[in-house]
Amino acid sequence: MQPHHWIDSDFIANMMLTIVKAKISIKLTTIQATIYKDILYDILYKKSWLAKQKILERLFRSYEEFFQILPRLLLALKESNFGIIIEWNHKMVDGDTIVFGRVC
Repeated sequence: MQPHHWIDSDFIANMMLTIVKAKISIKLTTIQATIYKDILYDILYKKSWLAKQKILERLFRSYEEFFQILPRLLLALKESNFGIIIEWNHKMVDGDTIVFGRVC
């Protein structure tokens, strides 16, 4: 089988965007199978992972961007739900890096 250099993670992300949007928990093997069914080309697991990451960033932004807006989202959640208690677990590491634990 000839290598198809144009079948990169961006191409796969464009093909799979609506499918992943409909089912965020889609398995990477399902992405691989869908691409094979559509264009008769086997993609590597890594390439399907990269494509899904790109789709998730398109839909939900990057982790860094989401972490920046999370406090505002939590405040809006708290203001719209009387009596809700939000606990923000994170810690500072290496002076300028914040490690997010969880929100409960």
